[in-house]
Amino acid sequence: MGKLLLFLSIVILLFLSVGAIYFPHNEIFLLASNSSVYQYIRGVLIFVLIIQLVTQPPRHAWIRCITGAISLSVCIWTINAMYIGQMLPFDGLAFMGASIAIGIAALECRIITPNTSVIEN
Repeated sequence: MGKLLLFLSIVILLFLSVGAIYFPHNEIFLLASNSSVYQYIRGVLIFVLIIQLVTQPPRHAWIRCITGAISLSVCIWTINAMYIGQMLPFDGLAFMGASIAIGIAALECRIITPNTSVIEN
């Protein structure tokens, strides 16, 4: 479930990035910004999601702290920007979904292996 959530967040962010660049006047992408700042933020979030997707839990504490801080800051920024009307709806939904996926992956601190033993960090 965790890997699926990370993968779908990557797909959504890539979809918005490519669509906003190549089809900015399409009806779907009028609700997403094609600003270079948003493209950089999407790129950073995709990079963090790929790191979370590649590494296996339990992750190092510093990876969890950094990704947790990124998740929390993106979540607060998105809520604030959506509230004051500065961010378009598709960007807000994509950033919030990626932030939640990163936060869930950052909070994972144990894994149950197939032989039902529990490994804790």
